[in-house]
Amino acid sequence: MIIDGLKLTLLGMAVVFSFLGLLVVIIHLSARLLKPFTEKDVTAYEFHARRKVTTLPPSGDKRKIMAVISASVSAYRAGRK
Repeated sequence: MIIDGLKLTLLGMAVVFSFLGLLVVIIHLSARLLKPFTEKDVTAYEFHARRKVTTLPPSGDKRKIMAVISASVSAYRAGRK
């Protein structure tokens, strides 16, 4: 009876191991098949990221924005105490 239990345990472990191995193979294949689509997304993301960096406001506007942020943080901290 113990031998039957060990056989069943080994069979179950083999099934799970096989399934996980198959899952890894499927994930790698899908990654290779879908790589052209992801490259398009990466280039689009890089384009938009570069575009955002180049459209920064002038330095005078940056100073105004920093002043507003500093004032709001100060007001928040003053009201919290």
